[in-house]
Amino acid sequence: MSSLHQYPAISAHNEETEPDRISRLHEAFGVMCAIARMVWREETGYGSTEPGLIHTRWDGAVIALRDTSGQLEVIWASADHRDRFGVLAELAWEAMSERRTNVVHRLPT
Repeated sequence: MSSLHQYPAISAHNEETEPDRISRLHEAFGVMCAIARMVWREETGYGSTEPGLIHTRWDGAVIALRDTSGQLEVIWASADHRDRFGVLAELAWEAMSERRTNVVHRLPT
C-alpha cells in the first residue's frame, strides 16, 4: 500500500470546539483516502493506462480542509482533482454525521 506524500492543511474556525473539529477533519480525510484506494486501484500502486492519470492522482489532490461550524471547505489542487474526487469529500462529510450539502469545493486563488 502506498502512503501519501502531500497531506492537506487542516483548520477549524470555532475556538470552543476547535480540537474536536480538527480531529473530525483528520478522520474525514482518512475516509476520503480509504475510498480513493478502494475505488481507484492505481492509488495503491497498481498500474493504469488511463490517459492523464498523472494529473489526477489522489495524493496531493486536496490542498486544505476547513471546518467552519459544520461546513466543510475543500481546497482542491485543480479543477480536474475536484471533478474526479469531489464526491469523496461529500461522502466523508456525511460519514461525520453532517449533510453532504454542507461541503464547499474551491480551487486555489
